[in-house]
Amino acid sequence: MPRARAIIAERPLPLPTSRLLNRAEAAAYLGLGATAPLPVTPKRVRPGKQGLRYDVRDLDRWIDSLEMGEIGETDEDLLDRLRR
Repeated sequence: MPRARAIIAERPLPLPTSRLLNRAEAAAYLGLGATAPLPVTPKRVRPGKQGLRYDVRDLDRWIDSLEMGEIGETDEDLLDRLRR
């Protein structure tokens, strides 16, 4: 495990440059694929679909709300929990 931490420390993730992210940026921020359903409701900042933005604070709150998985939890259990 120490080696994994060292690798992560060598490649820090860039912080978002804006508090409001588009869908692709929000998915990347959460470490999800571009087409994955996002667990946070976007805010409308302009008319139309292009005007939807995800607040970094909402994304952080969702991340903070996650509990650590239990021993023996399957990948499917984890995905079900993330979809809630």
